[in-house]
Amino acid sequence: MGKRSLVISLIIITGVFSMAAIHKPEIDGEIPETLEYATFGLGCFWGSEAVFGGVRGVYKTSVGYAGGTRMDPTYYSLGDHTEVVQIQFNPLEITYRELMEIFWNSHNPYSKSYKRQYMSLILYHNDQQKRAAEEFIYSRKAETGLEAATELSPYDKFYRAEDYHLKFYLQRDKQIMADLLRYYGDIFSLDGSTAAARLNALLAGKGDKTLFEEEINSYGLASATVSSLGM
Repeated sequence: MGKRSLVISLIIITGVFSMAAIHKPEIDGEIPETLEYATFGLGCFWGSEAVFGGVRGVYKTSVGYAGGTRMDPTYYSLGDHTEVVQIQFNPLEITYRELMEIFWNSHNPYSKSYKRQYMSLILYHNDQQKRAAEEFIYSRKAETGLEAATELSPYDKFYRAEDYHLKFYLQRDKQIMADLLRYYGDIFSLDGSTAAARLNALLAGKGDKTLFEEEINSYGLASATVSSLGM
């Protein structure tokens, strides 16, 4: 092969791999530009992430550690951090107060955790979220007469959890993972996918079934995989 032919071949191969790298499931190419963050602790973060991943208006979820002072915490060296789920949501589709409702109803906010790791925690990202959370907690106290154990603190930093914690329920399904890893090379890249958030919730038995039915063909799954989900 001549030098010119080799160069052309390398350009073609590079282009093919570049196209494969940027190609994503349809739903992941339709992310709104108006996303905001919310961060909650409500017990073990595996289930917490699944609760929010299948909610209309939520586009991205991830689990990790936050709320403490230790630098670079890990699961086995957590320090004073809490397991949290971090959400990216579109406020034009779902309000922060509606997210608070889901948070409140998905755990027992009146029970003080035996470990800070699993405590009920709201980390607000701005003054608007702080006021909304304060008003929500006050309204629940007025309704029930009960004092919540939920801690309300300013958000500082989020440390993403180790790979084996990310999209926990999704990682247990090898067939779906194989489909999605065609678009995302590893779990860290896949973690930011809306398709992954939705499927993680579906496999955990959480989320809005109507939403899944509407979106399933945009998740980038093979037809056999879709059939295996009963969709």
